[in-house]
Amino acid sequence: MKPTVTGPRVQPRPVETPEPVRPRNEVKPAQPQTPAARPDTTGVSRFDSGKGRQPNVALTTPVKAPPGGSIAPGSYPTAADVKAIAAMKDPVARNYAITQGYHDLSDAMGKLVGDDNANWATYGTWASKQAGVSIRGEDMPKVFTDALKGAGALGGPLSKVDDFLRKLGLPGMPVGDLGAAGQEALAKVSNEIAGGNQFVFNEIGQEFARFIDTFKGDTKPDPAKLQQYLDGFPKDKPLLREAFSHYAEAMTEKDPNKKAELMLMANNKVGLHEQTQLQPYVERALNAPVKETFRNILKQSVEGAINALPFPANLAGKAALKSGVVDSMLDSVVDKAAGVFRGIATEHMMKLAVPGGALKIGNDLPPPKGMESTLFPPHLRTIQNPELKALLNKLDHSPDSLKGTAAKDWSRLDQRMDYIIDLFRTRQSDPHLFDQPFGRSATYPLPTAPR
Repeated sequence: MKPTVTGPRVQPRPVETPEPVRPRNEVKPAQPQTPAARPDTTGVSRFDSGKGRQPNVALTTPVKAPPGGSIAPGSYPTAADVKAIAAMKDPVARNYAITQGYHDLSDAMGKLVGDDNANWATYGTWASKQAGVSIRGEDMPKVFTDALKGAGALGGPLSKVDDFLRKLGLPGMPVGDLGAAGQEALAKVSNEIAGGNQFVFNEIGQEFARFIDTFKGDTKPDPAKLQQYLDGFPKDKPLLREAFSHYAEAMTEKDPNKKAELMLMANNKVGLHEQTQLQPYVERALNAPVKETFRNILKQSVEGAINALPFPANLAGKAALKSGVVDSMLDSVVDKAAGVFRGIATEHMMKLAVPGGALKIGNDLPPPKGMESTLFPPHLRTIQNPELKALLNKLDHSPDSLKGTAAKDWSRLDQRMDYIIDLFRTRQSDPHLFDQPFGRSATYPLPTAPR
C-alpha cells in the first residue's frame, strides 16, 4: 500500500484583514476549472495531489478547555448504572437504555474533552440505535413475505411442492408458514445482535463512565492521577488503555489539529477493540442456521397436515414422509427461501443509523454533505501524528479516499474496520452526532425501563 503523503500544517498567524467567520466544516471553494480540465475526483481525496491539496485549517486562537465541572450528577450512567442496564432481561428495553446511555456518556465526554470532536460513545449511540431495529425485528417479516409473494422467488420449487401436496389431498404450502419460518430465523439473528449490543456496552460503557468519574472537575493535568487511572485497565485490554490515554491527553491539548488527531486515534483504537470483541457475535448472526430453521418449520407444517388426514387417506402421505420424498421436495424450497431471507437480513443489518437517515455499509461511504471534494473536516485533512499515520496505514486500504470502503463481507474484521475508520474520520466534526437519539433525556440511575 502506498503510504499517505502529507504536507505541513498551516501555523496560526495574526489576521491582517478580518474575514467573515466560517463554520468549522465549511471549505473555501477551489478556483473553478474548465470542464475539459476538471478531473473526476468523486470520492477521491486531493490532499496528496501537490498544489491541489487543501491543508488543515489552523485557528488564530487556541482551543479553550471544556468546562469539565459542568457535568451534573445523574446526567450520565456511572459504571454501576452501566452494569445495571446491561443486566436488563428484556432485550428491547435494554437496547433503548443502552442507546440513551451511550448518548449521555458521549455528552459528558464532550464536556470533558470538548464537543468539537465526536468521541467513540457518540458513534456508539447511533450504532446501538440501528441495532435496535434488528433487535425489534421491525418490518423484516413483512418485507420477507412480500419478497416471496411479489418476486416469484420460489417459482418452480414451490409449485412442485404444491402439486405434490394436492395429490395427497392437501392444500398448497401456505406463505404464512414461510413467514413464520422467516420470523424464527430473524429471532436467531436478532438474539446475536442483542448479545453483542449488551456485551460491548457493559465493557466499554464502564470505561467511559470510569473516565468521566475520574477526571470531571479537573482544571489541569495530574500525571499521578492519570497513571493510577491507566493502571486500572486489565492487561488484556491494551487498546482500551491506549485509547483512553489519548482522550486524557486531548483534554488539555490546545492545538486544534493535534487535538482532532488524538480524538481520532482514540476512537479508532476503541473501535478496533470493539469490533474484535464483536467478531463471534457477527459470525453467529451472519451464519445463523437459517436453512435448518426453514426446513424444520416447513416439514412440521406438512407432517401436521398429513397426520390430520383421516385414515386411509393419510397412508400415502405417511409413506412419503417415511421414504424421504417430502424432505427431497422441500430441499429446493428451503434453499430458495433461505437465500431470499439472507439477502434481506444482510441488507437489514448492514446499515448504520446517522442523524437524519442511515448509511448502507455495503456501499462505499458517501462524503458528508458539503465536503464532497475534501471528504474530511478541516483539522483532519492531513495527518501528522506518526502513531495515527501508522494505524491508518494498517487499517485503511484506500488512504485519503472513500472509494473501496464498502464492506461486502461484514463477517470480515478488516472490511468492517476499513469502513469504520473512514466513517470516524469524515464525521468527527458533525455536531448532529450529539443529538438526542430519541428526542428525550434520561436521569440515572434509570428506573426499570418499560418495553
